[in-house]
Amino acid sequence: MRSRMKWGDAVIIGAVLLVAAALAAVLAMQAVGDRLYAEVWKDGSLVERVALEEQTDRTIELDGHNTVVLLGKTAKMQYADCRDQVCVRTGTLTRAGQVAVCLPNRVVLKITGGQSDIDAIVS
Repeated sequence: MRSRMKWGDAVIIGAVLLVAAALAAVLAMQAVGDRLYAEVWKDGSLVERVALEEQTDRTIELDGHNTVVLLGKTAKMQYADCRDQVCVRTGTLTRAGQVAVCLPNRVVLKITGGQSDIDAIVS
């Protein structure tokens, strides 16, 4: 015996699809407006701030100790002459709030702008 879809079932399915479409539209509009920047800091001073665009292709050398590569809307610490290589192993940064830190050379690479994954900071 086949059960037929009732009018109430169609209303519920339609409402779920409408909410999903509205949520997708809101997220798409936010993503378009978000502009990401890569910031390179050395000894607590901002060395460079670069807007990450689709066509970004740049390499930043820091005294021969660190190499930062910006490609498209991503950034990564490509090379570091420190022993532990934690900053290199951090990998590619793609979202606001992500950071790669080289403590021995006092270099910080971070992505700013857009929406970070941090909800709140309480002091």
